[in-house]
Amino acid sequence: MSFSPTRVPISAITQANPCVITTSTDHNMTTGQVVRINVPKNYGMVQLNHLSASITVLSTTTFSLQYKQVPPSTNVDSTTFTAFTTPSNPSFTAEVLPIGSGPTPIKTTVWQATNNVCIDTLDDAVTNISTTEIPI
Repeated sequence: MSFSPTRVPISAITQANPCVITTSTDHNMTTGQVVRINVPKNYGMVQLNHLSASITVLSTTTFSLQYKQVPPSTNVDSTTFTAFTTPSNPSFTAEVLPIGSGPTPIKTTVWQATNNVCIDTLDDAVTNISTTEIPI
């Protein structure tokens, strides 16, 4: 069995803090999920190309980007990034790819931080460490 993540086309990216991405179709993602952003050079906003970040869902087609979710969360600030534009004849599509199947439930962040279980949701996804509370 193989897993191929659904690639969701990006239709807009804001120059804001936090950076907000709009997809052209329903992204079907959830807050805390980790994604990778692919933005070809001719679209601008190249500073986000290949970035892995966690998201906060704002609607079925929009989400904001965070470097980490665990308090204090750190937004991706794109105010100084080059503007995103869709080229008239693109050879590639700007897209977002989910990493994994969804967010890992974070129930007791104080306990996790104290016991070095995870630094943030992105670290959790990269190192594949469970952040489900372990009773002591």
